[in-house]
Amino acid sequence: MLAPTFAVLLASAAAHAQSYSGTGQSVDQGMPSSPDYYTVQAGDTLWDISRTFLGNPEYWPRLWSINDYITNPHWIYPGNRIAFRLGTDTEPPIIELEPQSADPFQPDSLSFEYPETQCGPDVRFANTIASTRYAATGFLADDDDVELLGEVYKARSGHYWLAEGNLIYLKMEDPEAYDCGDVLTVFRRGEKKVRDPRDKGKRYGSSWVVVGEARVVHRVDDMIAAVVRTSYREIERGDKVGPLMPIHVELEVAPPQGELAGHIVGRPTSENMLVSTGETVFLNIGRADGTRVGDSFHVVVQRDDALDLKDEDESLPESVTGRVVVVRVDEYTSTAVITDASRPIDTGDRVVQKVDNR
Repeated sequence: MLAPTFAVLLASAAAHAQSYSGTGQSVDQGMPSSPDYYTVQAGDTLWDISRTFLGNPEYWPRLWSINDYITNPHWIYPGNRIAFRLGTDTEPPIIELEPQSADPFQPDSLSFEYPETQCGPDVRFANTIASTRYAATGFLADDDDVELLGEVYKARSGHYWLAEGNLIYLKMEDPEAYDCGDVLTVFRRGEKKVRDPRDKGKRYGSSWVVVGEARVVHRVDDMIAAVVRTSYREIERGDKVGPLMPIHVELEVAPPQGELAGHIVGRPTSENMLVSTGETVFLNIGRADGTRVGDSFHVVVQRDDALDLKDEDESLPESVTGRVVVVRVDEYTSTAVITDASRPIDTGDRVVQKVDNR
């Protein structure tokens, strides 16, 4: 049986949803037995949805575990509707995904079929996306180039995972340098020395994931007390602390134009998970190649997913599976956000501005 606190939170999800001011909400009002809906937006995660509607992001594993429809918690797509249904003594609360998109070029699932009326090369996501705010919650950098000021030492909460509103204690190299109101970035290192999937001898910097921001509220001797003001994912004791870094960029996404091409070489989080819309990836092309912030790329594959498990089959035509937009450029690499995806995207997938239409 679910813990009473969880049942109470889920029972209040309807009222919480009605007061939620984020874009894309669609709430049906009526009897308590009627479901309330939330439409998934780009960048949404079960962590964020649990935090918004249930008041605690750490309930996302429970929402996932009691739902048969979410096969992977990282695979929820814009246009899906999350339906909250209140439980009874004999029927537990559930949350399920319902596809809503009528656009054949927008994903409702992991299906990757041609629309009935489409002929010619498989080139999707050729529309222009109006100016949108994107968050790139990761970066590639050599360890020596990352400014480490301290770490998350302990927390007031008894939870292992920490989120917005939690009071945390920081051990800083120079605690006297911080005053009440100062904001710091919390991040952790992911993969050390990211390798090029097409050239294992070629390495880039380590991947770093930005997990949140904390505001200093007090200092006692050498200990800094801070409140988490933003959490992009779970914060843990031992995470590193550095100066505030901008991770948001607002830009219009145009159809890819140009001749640049490269590969996705990594992502901030675990490499054994595929990625979808709103997530951050790293590309092996940068300023030296002519890449600029705002450049967009098609993600393309040449393979049969059942037979070509490791290598591409270059005899097959290129199929577009997604689109990314560059939000940060370094000398030889760049950071991008996935804006469109019709299937999960993997490290090693090619990115091109011009699809081979042979």
